[in-house]
This record gives sequence, C-alpha cells and structure tokens, in this order.
Amino acid sequence: AESYDLDVTRLRYVATETNTIFRVDDAAGRSFALRVGDPRQDTDVDVATELAWVAALNRDATLPVVHAFPNRDGEFITIAGAEDVPEERRCVMFGWLPGRVLDDRATPSTYARLGEIAAGIARHGRAWDSPPGLQPLVWDRIFYYPTEPVVMFDPAYRKLMTPARTKVFREVMDRAEAELTRLRDEHQRGWLHGDLNPWNAMVHRDKVTVFDFEDVTVGPPVQDVAIALFYGRDRSNYWDLRQAFQDGYERILPWPVDYDGQLELLMAARSISFVNYVIRTGDASDGEYAPAAYANRVTKRLRKYLRDFPQGPPQ
Repeated sequence: AESYDLDVTRLRYVATETNTIFRVDDAAGRSFALRVGDPRQDTDVDVATELAWVAALNRDATLPVVHAFPNRDGEFITIAGAEDVPEERRCVMFGWLPGRVLDDRATPSTYARLGEIAAGIARHGRAWDSPPGLQPLVWDRIFYYPTEPVVMFDPAYRKLMTPARTKVFREVMDRAEAELTRLRDEHQRGWLHGDLNPWNAMVHRDKVTVFDFEDVTVGPPVQDVAIALFYGRDRSNYWDLRQAFQDGYERILPWPVDYDGQLELLMAARSISFVNYVIRTGDASDGEYAPAAYANRVTKRLRKYLRDFPQGPPQ
C-alpha cells in the first residue's frame, strides 16, 4: 500500500481464488480492494489489456463498472514483493464495492439491470478505438484460453470419458467449433467483458455494479449474453431471470441472438471447456464440481441439447 497515495488505517484479507484480495481502508473513510495477482494466471499485457478498457469504460460511458486507481507513479499496475513470497506479484487497486454478489440477489430486477449493463458494455466495446498492443482473448474455439492444456480425452481419463460419453461430446463439439468460427468470420466484433457471471456483479441498494474484467474478450455480443445466462440454469426461476435479462438488454441494443438454440450451443461449448478444467484441476475435489459428478451433469445437458435441436444450427 506504500506505493499509493493513501493514509492506510486498516488492511484486511478477504479471499483467495485465482487472485488474493485485501480490503484497504484509509483515513479519509474510503475503502479499496487490493488485488494481488497470481503470476501463473496473468501477464503484464493481460492485465494492461483489462485495465485499459476499464479506464476507457469509466471515462467514456456512464456504466456502473469497477474503477481502478493509479499508484504514485500514475500506473495502474504495481509490481510488489514480500518476505516469504517467492515471486513478485502484479497488484491493482480497485474501488471497494459494497453489497452482495448478484448470485445472492438473483431476481428479475437485478437480471434486467445486468442485461442493460451487458448491452452498454457491448455498445462501448463495439465503438472503442483501442490502443495498439493490447491482447484480449478471442472465443473462436472451445478451448480458447492460451495456457490451458486439453486433457479430457487423454488415456488417463478414459474411465471418465467413456466411448459413449465421448461420442456425445464430440458431436456437440463439432457443432460448437463450426459456430464459433462462423461468429468470428461473419459477425461484427467488439470488446466484451468475457466472464459476465453473477459472481462478477455486486448488488448494493438495488444498484448493480460489474467488476472483474480479467477475461476481456473480443467477439460478437451474443457471446457475452451466453456467458451471462450460462449460470443459474438450475434455479427454479431461471427462465424468468433469462427473460428479464433480455428485457433489460433490449432497452439498450437489439437482442443479438441469431437463431433458436444458438445460446444453448454456446453454453454447451462453455460446459465442455469446464469439464476439461475440472478434470485438469479437480481430481481430489468433492461435491458438484468433482470431475465425475460434473461430467455426468454436463453429459445430461449435452444430450438434452441434441434432443431439443437435432438439426443443429441452420446452414
């Protein structure tokens, strides 16, 4: 915190996920979120890409998105080390967002507001003249994270990925890869949040604010819509939330879905990538994200997609 022009009165650990978050309070009564990056998850250019667009959104648009604050040198990224920490870390100071994550406040009204924000982000991202050198993700294939190996079909996981299950996965994957290529080649692209899930939005006194732009992506707006609606499908009111999101989105932009089943296909692609992720990282985990449990759940969803849309995307 010495790198920032702050009179710090309290520093509290909040959580560790892919990053570690601390709450920073200062003598002026302000609160901030200090994000300490995991060196395995990001690079200077990745974080620079994220923060360049966050700064542009705060400068150009009246959207409720997180603010980043520069250090004493005017830089958004601070490289810092500490005793007993083996590597220096990339640190970013954001404004503290009070409230609860949207997943805890999932109502039609909050989802309608999230839809409005998603459309506002897409509108800005389509028009933004980004500076050179930035490197956003591009969702033009199922496994689009550049540092993630595809292991799910390796011999070591043959008991999990049985021939019958693999056949279902491969059929959906063929459709999804073709659709992602079509979207890349035939649709106007813009900057997108890239991970607009209900844990990346805070609700405070009915105000929804979006944060965590680490997966910033360039693509057609339907991809952000699919990611936002991918979550919460097991909720009893999922279809009410989905309709509310669409209603909010259409207050700002036309609904970007081309055909019936397109969102389901993009969600299927995301499900498949998550199966690979939990297989790669979760061999010892329990519960719904244990590899076997999650693969079973995704297989049921993929089979349902194939039943509901037997002809696949229109040619």
